[in-house]
Amino acid sequence: MIFRRRIRLSRAGGYEIRLAPEERDLLAALPLQLVSLLDEVGDKTHDELPDALRRLLPTAYATDPEAERAFVAMTREDLLEHHRDSLETMSRTAKATWLDEEQLVSWLAALNDLRLSLGSMLGATEEEAEPPGAQLHPAEWIAYLYLGGLQSELIDLLEGTLPDPIPGADDLVPEDLWGDPPGDLRWDGTPQPEEL
Repeated sequence: MIFRRRIRLSRAGGYEIRLAPEERDLLAALPLQLVSLLDEVGDKTHDELPDALRRLLPTAYATDPEAERAFVAMTREDLLEHHRDSLETMSRTAKATWLDEEQLVSWLAALNDLRLSLGSMLGATEEEAEPPGAQLHPAEWIAYLYLGGLQSELIDLLEGTLPDPIPGADDLVPEDLWGDPPGDLRWDGTPQPEEL
């Protein structure tokens, strides 16, 4: 069987999108369902969020409610806006036959958001091939698998557009990424203090 790429580089620039009508319908509808959930978030705490949103809006300070409230007040609107923008771009362009790079990157973000949301709802983990919710929600499980396949295809496509690595660039990266940075510098680029 020959695999036909659904998304590929266009010779004229940008990306050709070759999806079946059913796929396009799904990619137009699912993001808007998640947007409607995001619109109801308000100032709910992490525990008050529906399961489908908990991985999209993770807690930063699980043991410090006051710090968590401050974090939510400072970051939530921007995070919600980022999710909405990507999801709405995917929904709006689901019927398109060509996307520019910015739209394609939005698709990648939207696919990630949709998979996280469905995966949370289904109880998906890296350990289990089939989560507990797969039998109870077969349509959602099929959508989860489909979105994962499309996401993987998109990642492979975008990875192929990256420039070749610079030979020897990895030689400066320490074995222990949290250890000493190269060149007697701190990780923020400032010089190491002299030892007394």
